[in-house]
Amino acid sequence: LTGIIVDEILNGADGTNIKCGVVGEIGCSWPLTQSEHRVLQATAQAQSQLGCPVIIHPGRNSDAPFQILRILQEAGADASKTVMSHLDRTIFDTKKLLEFAKLGCYLEYDLFGTEFLHYQFHPDVDMPSDNERIARIRMLIDEGYEDRIVIAHDVHTKNRLMKYGGHGYSHILKNIVPKMLIRGITQDKVDKILLANPKRWLTFK
Repeated sequence: LTGIIVDEILNGADGTNIKCGVVGEIGCSWPLTQSEHRVLQATAQAQSQLGCPVIIHPGRNSDAPFQILRILQEAGADASKTVMSHLDRTIFDTKKLLEFAKLGCYLEYDLFGTEFLHYQFHPDVDMPSDNERIARIRMLIDEGYEDRIVIAHDVHTKNRLMKYGGHGYSHILKNIVPKMLIRGITQDKVDKILLANPKRWLTFK
């Protein structure tokens, strides 16, 4: 598995000369399966060889990001080159989130535009609103984590596109950034989140 990942970055994916620029999104369940555990180990070994960026899709449990990051680091991964995605539907407790933030990976709030009553994948979860996501990001900034925050839309279905009545890919720039500024997140911090942090993460070491 490690060899496949390394080869797709250095030489090209699926028999083409198109080289991958990031490993992921590595999908993980809760509880983690044995095969997912092996994929995480292979990902870590590839990252340790190449210094490449990695992004993780954690299982739907607040302990999942901790477990995944531990497995990655034990196998040689670099937390500072790793994004933990979907935190807006995974870790709700502030104390636990700040505990996770200390581990040094990028904290991704990537469901902007997704607001609904019933979360079909985990009915117990109350999906936050975009306003709540912004408030959580403001809290992380106030706690000193502005260099570790990235945001996205996770657009993955047709109904999210503007053509079908969704917010589309412009939602963050058109709607979220102005609200972030209103809520006291300064332009320089917005620029870090939208430009500097992704650039640092995506640059190979």
